[in-house]
Parts: sequence; C-alpha cells; structure tokens
Amino acid sequence: MERKLRLSPKGILRFGILLALTLYLWNFFRGYFLFLALIIMLCAPAVSFLLLWSARGALGVRAVLPENRTGRNTEIPFAVLAYNPRKFSAFTAEVVYSVTNLFTGCAERKKERLWLAPRNGGGIRQTVSSRYAGRLEIRIEEFVVFDLFHLFCLRGCDRTGACTVVWPGFTEENEEEISSCVEDFPQESEIRKRGMADNPDYEVREYIPGDAPKTIHWKLSARQEKLMVRERLAAGREKINVLLPLGEEKQQNDELVDAAYALCRLLLRREYPLLLCWPGQGGNLRDQFMTEQGELEKAFDEILSSRGSFHPEEVKAQMAVQHPEESCIVIRTGAYKGAYIR
Repeated sequence: MERKLRLSPKGILRFGILLALTLYLWNFFRGYFLFLALIIMLCAPAVSFLLLWSARGALGVRAVLPENRTGRNTEIPFAVLAYNPRKFSAFTAEVVYSVTNLFTGCAERKKERLWLAPRNGGGIRQTVSSRYAGRLEIRIEEFVVFDLFHLFCLRGCDRTGACTVVWPGFTEENEEEISSCVEDFPQESEIRKRGMADNPDYEVREYIPGDAPKTIHWKLSARQEKLMVRERLAAGREKINVLLPLGEEKQQNDELVDAAYALCRLLLRREYPLLLCWPGQGGNLRDQFMTEQGELEKAFDEILSSRGSFHPEEVKAQMAVQHPEESCIVIRTGAYKGAYIR
C-alpha cells in the first residue's frame, strides 16, 4: 500500500491561529519568551514533517481476536493495536474499524483516536458480544497518523485485520433427542454393505481445486472432457443427503445451523457418509461430501464465513434438480424441536 503524506487542513488552521496570536502578543509586549516561542513555532513544521516522514515505514495497526473458536452469547475480547517502534517520536492517530459477522451480515463501524507512544505505540481493548454463530471479522478500514502538531497526516500505513469463529452449539447428551426428531432416522441395524449395486464403494463428482491427484478418474475425465474425481464411501453405510435451507431470519438460521451440525456430527459418529448441501454465495447450491469429522468442520467453516441471498424454496428446488430421485433429510426449524423431515 502506497504511503502518502499530506497536509492536515484542520491542523494548519489551528496552527495558523496560534501562530497569529503569538505574533500579535510578541508585537505588543516584545518579550524574550514570546520571541523564543515564535522561533520554535516557525521551526516546528519542518521538524514535525521530518519526524513523521522518517517513521512512515515503521507505523502500522493490527486487530487482535482470540484464535480459538468461541460459543454464542459470550463476550469476546478484541484489541486494535497501533505500533510505533521509534525511540523518541510520538504521534497521534485516528483509526476506523468495523466488526462484522460474515454469516448474518451484521456490522458495526467505530472510530477511535490513539496515542502512539515511543517504542510502544498504543491501542484500544474492548469486547464484542457473540450473539449469533458466524465468522467474526475485524477490518481496519482507515488508519491516519498525525504528527504532534497535527500539521501533516500519513495515510497508507500497514493494516492487518483479524477474525474468529462463533461455532454452533452442540453437546453429546443431545444425540438421542436428535435421532428421535428425525423421521426414519437411520438406526444401527440399517446397514448396507459396500459394493452392492445400490451402494457403490465410491462416488464420482467434478474436480475441486485441492483434491488429491490420485483421486482423479482419468478415463471418465477423458470422456466428459473435464476432470472428475472419486470419493470413497464409508464401509457398511449408505450415503445420506442433508439439506440446510437457510433463510433471511438470523435467529432461525442460528437454530438451523445448530440442528444441521448436531445431526451431521451424529451421523458421522455412526459412520454414515454424508452429502451436506447448503446455499452458498449468491444463493447457488453448494455441497460437500464427507466421511470424517474434519470434513464437517471444514464445511461449516465455509458456511459461517459467507452470506448469500438465501431463499429456502429455491434451495429445495435446486436440490431436486441437482440430485433427482434422491431422498434427503431437510432441516426445517431449530434444533430438537421435532421438525426435521426426511
């Protein structure tokens, strides 16, 4: 980012008024100290400019959030810290930052003034309430550094944001309650051996960046003229489709995410391979095949990190088109309310 040093109109105006007042008093009283103050004020702009210009590459600001995931309805501490490694130069700064929940779209914008002490810099420490699940992001929108006299302002210093994830709620004790809420929930006795005609030992899908080269189905890719990969199904279980039809209401989406995460976690614990589908950015249907807990965490991290235009009925229609004649578990309302359907 290009650093630009400019005059500060408000600072110039204040300095001009103070200089005119000092000049008037010196002209009236002709005092030694007034003359000395006048000389210092005339030299101050050049010194102030040089100090700020020499420190331009060392100044910056960063946001700090906890790296670990947090739960809902907690106060998350965060900090906005400006650094000034200069030994003898102090500055002031204005920082504008926003705190945004990427999943809900809720954002709050704030403006703060900072004192950048020599060697240590300065900052602010506050808390933000994690009312809804989603990825919380602090973005530094503007950072302006002023010299001590506010005659010049420096823009374009380094800015670093931060993010953390407010994760869906889930406890192990809810497993039986979850299974009782799902019509025709698959039980342990419902096992289909891998390799049968209605349950192949792998699923073929289009290549996604990051897939391992060894999973590419080269013969099928050559016939379809696009890369296709094979994903192995878990042994002894039939794949289950789960649809998460998010809407526009924040509280309902919160409950839907809780329900979907708890249900998928339970099915994976019972070794059922899953295809989780949800509305992605722009409302397009996204899906993720998974057989392990780590893949579930990755999928929900993506869900909580983006916000599209959510229309549940359109999502269901897309599901029917992309996965015709396949049954699925549709998450309808909040967790443990008996409203899941298959």
